[in-house]
Amino acid sequence: MSVKGYWALVLHAHLPYVRHPEKPEYMEERWLFEALTECYLPLTESWLRLRREEVPFQVTLSVTPSLAAMLTDSLLQERYLRYLGKMLALADQELERTRDGQDFAPLSAMYKEKLEACQRLFRDEWNCRITDAWKSLAQSGHLDLWTSAATHAFLPYASEGSWRPQIRTGVEQHKAIFGMAPHGFWLPECAYAPGVEKVLAQEGIGCFVVDNGTFRRALPEPAGFYQPLQIGHQVSAFARDPETSHQVWDKKSGYPGDYDYREFYRDIGYDLPFEAVAPYLDTDVPSDTGFKYYRITGNTDHKEPYRRDWAMGKVNLHASNFVQNRCAQVEHLSGAMAEPPIVVSPYDAELFGHWWYEGPDFLEAVLRRMASPDSPAAASTPRRYREAHGAGPAGRIAFSTWGEDGFGKVWLSVGNDWVYRHLHRAEKEMVALAQAFPKAEGDIGRALNQAARELMLAQSSDWPFIMYTGTTVEYVTRRFEEHLQLFWSLARSLREGKVDQSALAEAEWKHPLFGDIDYLDYVSFNRPLAEAASAQAVPFIKGEPVWMLTWEYPPRVVGGLGRAVADLSKALVAQGVPVTVFTCAVPGCADREIVDGVTIIRLPVPGAPQEAGFLDWVYRFNMALLAGVTAEASSGLPSIIHAHDWLVGLAAREIRSKTNVPLAVTIHATEHGRQRGLWNDLQRSIHRAEAELVSAADGLIACSDYMTREVSLLFDAPWTEISTIANGVDPANVAPLPGEGKPIEAFCQPGEELIFHVGRLVTEKGSPVLVEAMPSVLRRRPQARLVIAGKGPLLETLKERAAELGVGEKITFAGFVDDSTRNRLLTSADVAVFPSLYEPFGIVALEAMAAGTPVIVGDAGGLGEIIRHGQNGLKVPPGDAEALADAIVQVLADRDGAAAMVREALREVDELYGWDTIAEQTAALYRRATVKRLTSGAVSEAEG
Repeated sequence: MSVKGYWALVLHAHLPYVRHPEKPEYMEERWLFEALTECYLPLTESWLRLRREEVPFQVTLSVTPSLAAMLTDSLLQERYLRYLGKMLALADQELERTRDGQDFAPLSAMYKEKLEACQRLFRDEWNCRITDAWKSLAQSGHLDLWTSAATHAFLPYASEGSWRPQIRTGVEQHKAIFGMAPHGFWLPECAYAPGVEKVLAQEGIGCFVVDNGTFRRALPEPAGFYQPLQIGHQVSAFARDPETSHQVWDKKSGYPGDYDYREFYRDIGYDLPFEAVAPYLDTDVPSDTGFKYYRITGNTDHKEPYRRDWAMGKVNLHASNFVQNRCAQVEHLSGAMAEPPIVVSPYDAELFGHWWYEGPDFLEAVLRRMASPDSPAAASTPRRYREAHGAGPAGRIAFSTWGEDGFGKVWLSVGNDWVYRHLHRAEKEMVALAQAFPKAEGDIGRALNQAARELMLAQSSDWPFIMYTGTTVEYVTRRFEEHLQLFWSLARSLREGKVDQSALAEAEWKHPLFGDIDYLDYVSFNRPLAEAASAQAVPFIKGEPVWMLTWEYPPRVVGGLGRAVADLSKALVAQGVPVTVFTCAVPGCADREIVDGVTIIRLPVPGAPQEAGFLDWVYRFNMALLAGVTAEASSGLPSIIHAHDWLVGLAAREIRSKTNVPLAVTIHATEHGRQRGLWNDLQRSIHRAEAELVSAADGLIACSDYMTREVSLLFDAPWTEISTIANGVDPANVAPLPGEGKPIEAFCQPGEELIFHVGRLVTEKGSPVLVEAMPSVLRRRPQARLVIAGKGPLLETLKERAAELGVGEKITFAGFVDDSTRNRLLTSADVAVFPSLYEPFGIVALEAMAAGTPVIVGDAGGLGEIIRHGQNGLKVPPGDAEALADAIVQVLADRDGAAAMVREALREVDELYGWDTIAEQTAALYRRATVKRLTSGAVSEAEG
């Protein structure tokens, strides 16, 4: 029968790096010894047997560099042989103890036979180097060996500056141990982040595996999970098949839960008196020995003795069922596909033999059946499939993992989130050290390489995973802290131009892995941006160019951000600073033009946010920014990049990383503040993007003291490193132009008292509170009229509520208004009202002040700082409709008091909020950011 499709078994072998030379025995080293005995050696023996019998098979085996380092470590090899000796002695004791029992005697003999087989394979046949057996199987074409990140770091939560060192070190370690370059790469936890494929391609990687949910969210959405997607230009992503995952992993219906299979949780380490097993354990508390005599039996605590013959019967039954399902699967799929389907089944290797004792037997039985010439499904590998059938259709995928719900909450949750602020600081410091020592040798070079090792070990995804599961939390917390302490001991001494010899000796003795590590991987640049980066930066001085990145810029103005960027840019130009603004294209506007001295480059972004999904559109916008900046960089780079809010964060961080140009960041608002918390995955994704942008900034700006506090609290940014620079206002911008815009009569009648509100119609801007206040206002000021200008999701809701309150005839919903109409309404209004619940700054209130209109605001955020109650305006408690009504009536009734507040407001606008002053403050921030980037880019020692 001809082959209709392929099945790819991908086993991921990984353990955290555990090595304790300071003690003769250490309990956590048993993780490796148990995995060797129960998983790696039985699987290897199975593969060697299949090869000897000339059974054709192909398996992908991912071996993480940290595991490979332990498997080739002479100290751990010696300790494993000692462990085997103890277990064999325990087996002899068990043979004696169970010799009269018909149920347990065969099992104790089985365990001794297995231990002797492990000893023979490990010590006698492969000279304690099981990696050489895997290399031999790879050379014969039976295994395709993949590598992974050096210490299994969760790459999406690491700074991008750590991706290359983790990936390159993994590739080089693989070459050193196996003598061949890996074609595939196991993303730790199958965790993909956009951009990582670029690094993989540059390191020669051709394929990786992602969860099937990743393909469901891919653009364009693929037809199914059974052919790869080409990500970028050179790398293919293969999706995990949900059916084979369910059949093996599912706790209730998966094969390993069959009642005839061995029960994992009944071990003589707990069943026997502790003194009977204590001599054979490396701990003073009961723990697993591997001698387990019961089968699963059922869902109760009652367990029957394990019957090996029954279990093997089930192995053959399940293997036949598995292969039958794969054959039916590829038969069904092949009819609808141009290329043959490939069913990819990735599993943790440790499942087979440790958790599922019969797992290696099951896999061998599957491979034997799959080798039948009558099978329409054949065993293959992603690499072989890609070589034969191509890289697959092009697509783009988003952040995903194979963890719970397909995202990253396992590795970022309440119990482990604290690790990342320490990791990100250390990552920044490592980059700064590498930049400071471009050609280090001797002890300095050794210390830099060891600092890189300690940082990588601290980045292991195992630490937050174990913290989440709550198992050996004390141990992994201690390990995490130890690696960072050694890192900072080395880093602090290196900053002083010397080496902490004590810390270096301790670290090299304890953690001698990755002999080919190169600390300079932390400063390796990509082309073409890096080609434009100057060899020596100089501090920012006026006259040197600034590039602004912003998603909105006039005439595209969604909120206050676009207007603030435009006014700041004009003010900087007026002071002799050349400014180029990169933003998204606007219909009817030139792609490149100079307006008020500012060069504006508008970049086309395919699709619209509502069409493609907001985060996807943001990603495409950032790709467009990168392309535009790359093209502009061919003529030279600026002295500083100034990024405005998270929507440009991906591009800003990439540019900073690749060019070494300092990055200034203004946080205009936060998602946490806008939503008054983080309630869904979209909001949490935005919050993470904000945090990453804050972390990358060389100079950080908040527009008010309120925002400074919020940024410091939410993103763990030191207060002293945030510059509070208010937004400004140009009174000329709020003057209505004759003949432009709509007349005031279009909104209200002569003699009516005009209450004006402009802003996005969303909850945080307070428009619902204003509508609720109107019945009380009209009872006392029946001649009042409220005009609400702006668009937003609450428009129809507000109209309906106004009708319910009986005030619909006294409220005009103007919708979007152009600048001249808005200005005419501002200057004509008797009072401007902005009752925000959350407001980082509130530039529209400042514009109302500049227009000479009395202002009432909600006492929230930056608004509460601009307005001094009773002096330059009125403040009311956020959300208090009755207090708001009282304030409106007060302004309308007391015209003299309102005029006095207007005079004070105009004075403050002139003295405190002029754009000339703000441009000076911003230029000073640019200088500080440039000096910081030039001198070290490091986090202060106190922070470390």
